[in-house]
Amino acid sequence: MELNFVNLINTPFLILIVQECIIRRGEKYRLEGGPDFENKSLVLIILIGYIFNLLFGWFGIMCDDASAAQMLFFQFGTSFAISASVMAGRYTGLRGQHVAASAYILLGITHGISLAALSKAGINADREATMAMPMIPALIFMFWCNLFPVWLRLLAIIPIILFSFVYINVHLGDTGVGWTLYSGYGALQFIEVLWCIYLFMDWKNLASQKQKG
Repeated sequence: MELNFVNLINTPFLILIVQECIIRRGEKYRLEGGPDFENKSLVLIILIGYIFNLLFGWFGIMCDDASAAQMLFFQFGTSFAISASVMAGRYTGLRGQHVAASAYILLGITHGISLAALSKAGINADREATMAMPMIPALIFMFWCNLFPVWLRLLAIIPIILFSFVYINVHLGDTGVGWTLYSGYGALQFIEVLWCIYLFMDWKNLASQKQKG
């Protein structure tokens, strides 16, 4: 297979390497002692990235199926999700939530697979279905994150079920691009936005405690 720059940047393992390097570099510092501007920038990038992923996803849904505009919106949104996952992995790692940080690494890989499944010809259903492989353990590992309430961790069951159906249907010969795929991805996007809101509130609480101290 020909190796080019596009294939390289779409490689999920490249996302894994970059994300792991960022988290390891941040292990030397605790969040409480880091610069306020850096910490604020970190949570804002996470918030903006996941919100833009949700918005671009909605814009894409409103376009004609498999159109160039739809693919472009999906690609932009997924790119924002990858960036947000990288930043969220670092933040949760600095907060001592190492299982959740690993889960965000897997989510970065998940969105990388999704990005690789998007092309001018439309959505590659076989590749899109493989999102379930890293995504399901990632959502399960999020149950360890005590920065999120229990009800929010339980919501992760919804995209797990929907993407399981997508994976099974594709392997049974179905196209896989239908309501289960869109619903599953939409549920994942919505949950990620809720996660980043709680991460932002966590940072706000830390910042207020630091000012009082």
